[in-house]
Amino acid sequence: MGKLATYLQGEFKRLCPIGWTCETEQRLLAATFDDQMGYSSRVDVLLQRADKQRRLWIEFEVSRADPVANHAKFSVAHLFQPQLASDTFVSMISPRVEYGRANLAANMITLMRSIGMDAFQIPLTPYLTATQINQLNTLAVDDLAAHPEIESQREIDRILAVVEPAFTSDSRRIHFASNLLEVILNVRTWNAEISQAEYYQLWGKRTISYFVFDPVSGLFAPSKFCAYVLIGTRSDSTSAGMSIPLYTSLDETEKSFDGHRAHTHLTRHLTMQMISGDEAGDIMPRFERWLAANKDNISVHSRGPTFILPPTWFRKGGKQK
Repeated sequence: MGKLATYLQGEFKRLCPIGWTCETEQRLLAATFDDQMGYSSRVDVLLQRADKQRRLWIEFEVSRADPVANHAKFSVAHLFQPQLASDTFVSMISPRVEYGRANLAANMITLMRSIGMDAFQIPLTPYLTATQINQLNTLAVDDLAAHPEIESQREIDRILAVVEPAFTSDSRRIHFASNLLEVILNVRTWNAEISQAEYYQLWGKRTISYFVFDPVSGLFAPSKFCAYVLIGTRSDSTSAGMSIPLYTSLDETEKSFDGHRAHTHLTRHLTMQMISGDEAGDIMPRFERWLAANKDNISVHSRGPTFILPPTWFRKGGKQK
C-alpha cells in the first residue's frame, strides 16, 4: 500500500463521522475462506454505523495498475458468502489511475450490482492531479499531514453523499451519480433517447440553465438529467442511470429531484468545473450547433447557459472531438 493510502486510513479514523466506528485492515469473511482461496478479504477501511445496521467496505486505489482486482475479489467472495444486506462495497479511485482502467473498474460496479451486490465507485482526491498524487505518494506518512491540499473530510463527505439514496420514489432508489463515467453516460443517454419519437414527445420543450459537456463525444445534456442515477434493489439489480421516462416522472412528482442539488453535487463531490457561456471559449460554438439540432426540445434560460465540465485530468483521458 502506498503512503497516501496509509495516511488516508489514519485520517478516516481521526475524522470518523459521529455515530460510526472506523477500523482499518479488517477481514470481512471467515479466516477459513481466506485460507481456502489463498487471498485476503481485508478492506482498507471499514466504516460501521453504531447500530451495526450499515457497513461500508472502502478500498483506496491510488495508483494501482489493476484497479479491478478488488472488485473481482469481493465479487467472487459474494458467490460463496453473499454480501449482507447492511453492506456496501466502495471503491475510491484517484486521477492517478489511467482513464481506461478507471472506466473499466466503474463498469465492473454495474456487473457487481447485477449479481446482487451493493457497490459504488467514487473518485478519490479528484481535486488533485496525477502528478500531485505521485509526489504525495512518495512522502513519509507523517509528512503528509503538512499538506492541506489533501482534503480528507471531503473524501468522507463524498462517500456519504453517494452511498445513500438522494431520495426514493415508488420504492425506486435514486442516487447521485457516483463517478464521472456515470455522468457522461447520462449525457449520451439523453442525446440517444431524444432522437426517438416517443421520448422526443415525452420530453417536450424545457427551459434549461445548466448543461453538462462531454468533451469526448462533444455532446451536452441538462445537468439535472446527468446528476442522478437509478439503482435497483438487490433482488432487482436494474442499474439504469437516468432516462427520459424516469426524468419526466420524477420531475412531476418529486420535490427532492432538484436542479440546485444536482449541480452542487457535480461541482462539490465530483469536482466538475462550472463556467459561464462568456468563459466557455470554443465550447460555445459547439453548444450553439448542438442547441440548433435540439431547438424543439431545449430553450436556454434568459441568463444564458452555464456549462459543467469534467476535471481537466478526465478530459485528457479520451480522444477529444
